[in-house]
This record gives sequence, C-alpha cells and structure tokens, in this order.
Amino acid sequence: MKLLQALRRGSRVPGVAALGSRFPEHPPCGTGQMRHFSKMAEASSSAGESRKPAVPLQEVLPRDGSRDDLKVLPNDPDTLRLRVKSIAKITDEEQHEFVFMMNRYGATVLVQEDFDDGLPAYKTLDRWFGRYIHHDAMNEFGIVEINPAKPTSINTANPKKEHLPHTDDAYTDSPSAFLTLQCRQSAPSGGGESVLVSGADLVAALSNEELRTLMQPGMVSMGRRPAGDGSWMKVSSIPLFWVDKDSGWLQVRWRCNDGCLGDVAEEVKPSYEQMDAVARKEVHQLVVPLVPGEILVIDNRAVAHGRRPYESDEPRVMWRKNYVGNGELETQLTSGMCATFSSMFDGLHSMFDPSSWDPAKIKL
Repeated sequence: MKLLQALRRGSRVPGVAALGSRFPEHPPCGTGQMRHFSKMAEASSSAGESRKPAVPLQEVLPRDGSRDDLKVLPNDPDTLRLRVKSIAKITDEEQHEFVFMMNRYGATVLVQEDFDDGLPAYKTLDRWFGRYIHHDAMNEFGIVEINPAKPTSINTANPKKEHLPHTDDAYTDSPSAFLTLQCRQSAPSGGGESVLVSGADLVAALSNEELRTLMQPGMVSMGRRPAGDGSWMKVSSIPLFWVDKDSGWLQVRWRCNDGCLGDVAEEVKPSYEQMDAVARKEVHQLVVPLVPGEILVIDNRAVAHGRRPYESDEPRVMWRKNYVGNGELETQLTSGMCATFSSMFDGLHSMFDPSSWDPAKIKL
C-alpha cells in the first residue's frame, strides 16, 4: 500500500535518461522544432529549480511533417493501402515499402490481388513479426476470430455499439508490439469499419507534467471482460506511457472508458478525460473500411483502433493475430510514437520494460 501511494505521489520509475532514435533514416526533427526545444530548455534551466515548468506537448508534436520521427496517420485511408500480388510471396521491394509506411504512419493495409483462405499470409506475417501473443480464445494458428456470433469480449458481443479506440492487450503486463487484423467477411449493409487514432494525438492533449504522472505504474488500470458474464478476468496497472529501454521511443497503451477501464487515480482523472475526449472525436479518427482478404497491420504501441457500429444480425468476421515484434523486421521497424529527446520530455526517464514488470510491486 505504501509503495502504491508513493508511486501516486509522483515518485518516478527508476531508469536511465531518455535516448534519441537509433534509426538514421529517421532524423530527429526539423530545424523549427530544434529551435523550439532550445527555447524550452532555456526557459526551464534556472539554477536551483527543482521542477521545470509544464509545457503543452501539442507544441512539440506537430502534424506539419517537421518531425520525421513522429508517427501520424494520414487524412486519407487509401494512403495506408499497399497493393501487392501476394502477401505470402511478397517481394523485397514491397516489403521495403511496407517498412517505410509503418515507420511513417504506424499502420498499413495490405491489399492482395487474390482472395484465398487467409492462412498463407501468416507465413509472411510470422516471419516479419516473430512470436505471437497468446490468447485463450485463439486457434491452433494463434488466430483469434472476432465474430459477434461467438464473441470473446463484452465489446465484440454488441455490434450495434461502437467499439471505442483502444490498444490490444492493454489488460496484460506486456502488450503486443504489432497487431494484425484480417477481414474475412465485412458487414453486408455497411458499418463495422475500423477506426484508427494516432497515439501522438492523445499525447498532444497533455502537458509534459501530466505525461510524467501517467508514466507511473498504478495510475490507470484496465481489464478484460469476457462476453459471457462480463466479469473481470484479468487486470493490469502498468504505466499508460513508457519509454522503450532499447530504442528510446515513447510507447502507449490505451483504453477509452468502454466498460473495460478499471480504476483511474484521482490525480490523473483530468488528464485521462482529456485523452478520452480526443479519442472519441471524429476529427482525430481515421475510418478505414476493410474488404475480405485485406489485412490491417498496426503498431500497437503508437496507434489505437476501434470499430464503427453495424447491424447485430449481420455477419462480420475478422481474424486477429498479435505479435511480440522479434521477427525479421525487428531492426527495421520502430515500435512507438516518437523518439524521446531530453529537451522535449525532460525528466521523463521511465524506461519501463513490460516484459520485466512485476505486478506485485503495486499489489495492496
């Protein structure tokens, strides 16, 4: 109890200073942003100062393209579409284009010419992303079927209600790095489109001080609630934001207040509600319709996803398979929203590593 209280009072997670990007093809930022970072550093560098003044993060997370390392979704969903002849037999050139799009937007829709039984594509996805994330409802191929006829959660059980933006595996202590969602059957009369929200837009709703607090464990808890009785099956209270210890990139796990949100600490309720409002606004949402055979690939630590409502008596089937990200593309893909420069996130040194998180640290 004392540890949890100490965390909520503002004690930081131990770690080392934030790093820059390790990927030379993504330069840190534009000249204008560097000037802004310098002004921020000058304004907060007085001697003896114990805490630097809060800075609105929208000022350093521009959508104008001046930061090459910042993942922001495009305005047109067709921009995310990468057309290939065969996902299972993807070419080196197509793979290179895929890497570029993922590092720029945090999401890509793979569109292949021929519709098949859906399984061959996983030869490529498994090779790219490595080990898949276990789910109690997965089949022998590691695939979870999203189908209201046999729902796996309270949200998939009610098609008439929109599934609000979230990141997958937010109820676990080690969320997947990459999410893949293959459309097998779309709703015949429309609706059910995927909805994407840039994690950068969520962060832009905060100040650096608010972000600092949300990088503490125990601030926001999220759980999984199966469709059967809606009871809490598993709950996690890992940080809402953290910095990857290897790359220095800012990561996010997210859940709107959709029935699977657990506790929100009093000191972060205003911050959480600001982000929740952003995630729900259409101006921040990119609606992506999928047709059978198309596969939506998402950086699960940079982009939140959801679903538009559709008629409950209509069939809509999606295949979900999530990955750790330790496959062949591990060194080419950057997981997370942006690099964390010390002038931008000064003092935010949470190098939280989900794979080593011990939930006992915040148990009462």
